[in-house]
Amino acid sequence: MTRKLENLPRDVFEAVVYALADALVRDYRAKWNTPPMSSNSNTHPVTGSPWLTVTEAAQRARCSAATLRREVRAKRLRSVKVGGRKSLRFRAEWIDEWLEEEARTEHREAGSFQPS
Repeated sequence: MTRKLENLPRDVFEAVVYALADALVRDYRAKWNTPPMSSNSNTHPVTGSPWLTVTEAAQRARCSAATLRREVRAKRLRSVKVGGRKSLRFRAEWIDEWLEEEARTEHREAGSFQPS
């Protein structure tokens, strides 16, 4: 019996996709004798690189790319320029530190910040 993909419930579709991806990864590792990637949350899940693009950093911070660029220009957020003028890279920990500092600043301005 063949069912159209549109008719599959979302959770069933996701389970099938994840199972297929897992099988492909296991097969690849067995064929090429490669160890599993580390589960370090500071590396890109596909490339394994610790460097994030502006888009990836914006997704991590849940803000716009324009916000990140503005914060870089204001020297409140650390970044590295790669190649051209607009090509920026970030480390995940830099994004996290920036968010923490923003939270501390916001609490201080609201008068509710209590240092630990």
